Amino acid sequence: MSRRKIGYFTAWSIYDRNYHPADVAVERLTHLNYAFAKLEGNRIALGDPWADVDKPTPGRQYADGELRGNLGEFNSENSAVRQRNPHLRTLISVGGWSWSGGFSQMASRAESRAEFVHSVGEFLQKYRFDGVDIDWEHPVEGGMDGNGRSPDDARNYLALLQELRGHLNSLPPPRFGRYEISIATSAAPSVYRHMDLHSTAQVVDHINVMTYDYAGSWSQVTGHHQNLLAPLAGDSGINGNATISDYINRGVPPHKLVMGVGFYGRGFNNVAHHSSPVQHLPGLGCRFEGVPQGTWEAGSFDYKHLRTSHLQPGSNYTAHWDDSAKAPILYSHNDRVLITYEDPVAISWKADYVMRQQLGGIMIWELSQDHENELLVKICEYLG
Repeated sequence: MSRRKIGYFTAWSIYDRNYHPADVAVERLTHLNYAFAKLEGNRIALGDPWADVDKPTPGRQYADGELRGNLGEFNSENSAVRQRNPHLRTLISVGGWSWSGGFSQMASRAESRAEFVHSVGEFLQKYRFDGVDIDWEHPVEGGMDGNGRSPDDARNYLALLQELRGHLNSLPPPRFGRYEISIATSAAPSVYRHMDLHSTAQVVDHINVMTYDYAGSWSQVTGHHQNLLAPLAGDSGINGNATISDYINRGVPPHKLVMGVGFYGRGFNNVAHHSSPVQHLPGLGCRFEGVPQGTWEAGSFDYKHLRTSHLQPGSNYTAHWDDSAKAPILYSHNDRVLITYEDPVAISWKADYVMRQQLGGIMIWELSQDHENELLVKICEYLG
């Protein structure tokens, strides 16, 4: 069985991050999820029209009517990016953390669901996508404050996916045989408990489980944010193995599950390291106050940032390995800052886990955060 290697490409990465479609190691991916499209009323709409379809690629000559922008680079048969991997499947990801507010209302009525479903079909055909990734964060419980939500969300979500599957199957097939449907789901039991995961798995091609953000600014004590197994300290009660096992116990076939990895770390400020419950893991499981400034936002560090600064000789930070959790941490006694992150060793454990458990593959949030494809290459050593 071939394993999926799914990478999210964010439209905003072309700006300050200076990361463009040509920078993506498409040769190493089976799927690319383009983030994000949004809802306008009950219809799917481009999230950033200039980046998505208007931005010209320097030096490229376009035929009349040919796709431009990021979507043109990924989806046009004539683009240099697609020619590097003609078998790459691209899915448009709809929603995300910031743009999930309209899902509940849209999914609540058959008429509005039908409007959305038909707009997705038109969108996929117009922009030459191979499928759609629904990233509703989250039905019933969770997500941004102020998002619409209802106790009926989970039932309506299943109806939406079933209707979407039926409509996409009725369309002329795309280049790879049929349109794919995936969903992105939470790793928090309090959130995914509302979903009929068994029935959902029968409809979608795969489920991208966001097995990260187990700890962060919202936590009581410091902890790993994407540990595979239970740690020695700072345990939130959930970890990658626990999440995946629970999904399987709830009726999802292993081959439909894609394990998420975050190419970023979470930081904690003013850590009371003297109270560390585990001596060789300073700062882990300790109280903290606030989060440090990250790469682009408070508390969040791109792996490439850590790799080129915190992990360099002469840094104030020292790396430590939690063999129980199969996860690393960085700690600075001078700054009293702890950072939990992903490194090639932790990636190796997860990729091996995916193979041994016969899961569907690995999903990456998100590609611009890697350092010279170091983490992606490690995934490919196991998944091919």
